[in-house]
Amino acid sequence: MTRNLLTLSASLLLTVFLSGPVFAQEVASEASEGLTEEQIQEQTEEQAEDETVDAAPDTETMRDILETEKKAEEVIREKVAELAGNEELPRTPLQLLVLLADAAAKKDRERAAGYLDMRYLPEEIAEWTPVDFMDALRILWNQQNIIDITSMSDDPEGKLNDGLPVYRDLLGVIRKDNGDEVPIFLQRIPDGRGGKIWKISNASVAEIPDLWEDLGYGEFAVWLERHLPDYRFAGLESWQIISSIVFLIAAWYLAMLASYLMMRLALLVPNRFPLGIESFFKGSLRYFLFLLIFRMLMDQLALSLAARVYLNSSGVDYVAFTILLLGVISLIRDYNIRRLERAGNRQYVALLKPFTTIIKFVAILLVALVWAERAGYNMSTIIAGLGVGSLAVALAAQKTLENVIGAITLYTARPVNPGDLCRFGNIVGVVEEIGLRSTMIRTLNRTMLAVPNAVFSSVEVENFSHRDRIRYYQHIELQMTTADQLRVILGRLRELFLSHSDAMQETASIRLQKVAAATAVIRIDVGIRTTDYQRFLAVAEDLNLRMIELVHDAGAVFSGPGQVLQVRDFYRASEDTIADVHSQLESWKNEEKLPFPDYTTAEKAALKGAIELNVREDKF
Repeated sequence: MTRNLLTLSASLLLTVFLSGPVFAQEVASEASEGLTEEQIQEQTEEQAEDETVDAAPDTETMRDILETEKKAEEVIREKVAELAGNEELPRTPLQLLVLLADAAAKKDRERAAGYLDMRYLPEEIAEWTPVDFMDALRILWNQQNIIDITSMSDDPEGKLNDGLPVYRDLLGVIRKDNGDEVPIFLQRIPDGRGGKIWKISNASVAEIPDLWEDLGYGEFAVWLERHLPDYRFAGLESWQIISSIVFLIAAWYLAMLASYLMMRLALLVPNRFPLGIESFFKGSLRYFLFLLIFRMLMDQLALSLAARVYLNSSGVDYVAFTILLLGVISLIRDYNIRRLERAGNRQYVALLKPFTTIIKFVAILLVALVWAERAGYNMSTIIAGLGVGSLAVALAAQKTLENVIGAITLYTARPVNPGDLCRFGNIVGVVEEIGLRSTMIRTLNRTMLAVPNAVFSSVEVENFSHRDRIRYYQHIELQMTTADQLRVILGRLRELFLSHSDAMQETASIRLQKVAAATAVIRIDVGIRTTDYQRFLAVAEDLNLRMIELVHDAGAVFSGPGQVLQVRDFYRASEDTIADVHSQLESWKNEEKLPFPDYTTAEKAALKGAIELNVREDKF
């Protein structure tokens, strides 16, 4: 298949098409000398003796090319200085390639063309000039081969153990699109002065037009080649560099269009995650398509082997794949975040995000290692270095790793969740957030306490929010009375707790626990049917007030251990004060405004802000 190129139109969309391969050449060319029947027969026999050699597989890496180029530059520099001024060259295959490389470096096309054996060429290719042949051969050769100049023979007779005639050396092969291989030979021919020199074989030169027809550039590419400055970079010709820039711009707009159309198709499917899908198609997928399209367009430029190796080793494919992979990971993460939020498991969201970041980092590292391996770098050394570096990082980040492991423990065991009231040591507060490093607790004093996860997960934590009830536990001490009074008080207390709507009958335990000196100690233990602490305090307040009334109605007196005198013996309210207290209680009861267990919502709203702080302001 013929590979050709057309540039973009004014809209920056470069259309690549297949056209008849034509190489621009000067019409005025020297007439080739006609072949006699004997010469044709001789050439046929020589070609029959040639052995076809398989082309080297395209397995070069960027590092191989750089090393080969570096060695070649050193050899060329030494040999050019050594051969300077000698007009009877080249006498060896190595000298031939050195002089060709030197002529190419100096852009001396005429001198480079002089190293072609132009004898006995067919008349049908007479319009091709030596410069045309050399330009075409250079382009065709570079598409599939890279010469290791240091492997060439520096013997005047060339390689004698290659199975070829003594006057020929094989430079390499060029493979056609149909798989046929055309060998490129170096041949030792008479120099007309009694000696012999090496040139590129006329048998190979005769194959160049046919090879160009199959593998060469299109007309427009040749026109650009002729009219643009002769500049090469990383194996790219000047016209290929300009085309690459055009392709880069075109690929972006094509990727935008393709990603938008794909996004619209994807959004036609009913889903609960439209924003995440839109972000994926406009972000990761768009950049992936951009690099993919650019890579596909670059493959249409008939790049040289060196340029293809540089392009493959540049990591464009790996970058595109990595961008797509990271986008898919983010899409899965965001989807699971929405799913957890809908399921009420928000506590996992804080852990999901950093772990997704870790997965992304590992993915990038693995792709980078694979790319470096494909680029020709020794990964064993790099991996060993990473192992030592990882050990050093692990030792330096030991505390951080402990906290991360503590976070995993907290999220898997779930002793507490964000929003839970808990006790940690002597600290009581509400868990605000469980991060990778620390757990944030809002204390009862409304301060924020950061507790490292390694510490928080290794000590006892009391979770008040997971209680199924709240325990009401009291020891009331009464001044020693008669046994009958105590029996009545115990009976009425048991009746009180068994009849109260918020007390759990099955948990009620009211007992005269002990007698200490002049004090009777009654133990009260009952579960309150609530998990709301404020509700519990209201119930406890109601029970406490009812117990006070019950004890006083029975004629008993509260006391401490061994105490006989009470506070009321030192201070006793007047009869008028006691009357006012009873009057206030009766008024609340009649108006149904008794503030027990609490004020109503309307009453709270009416009282809000009724009392202001009286602050004296200094006047100057």
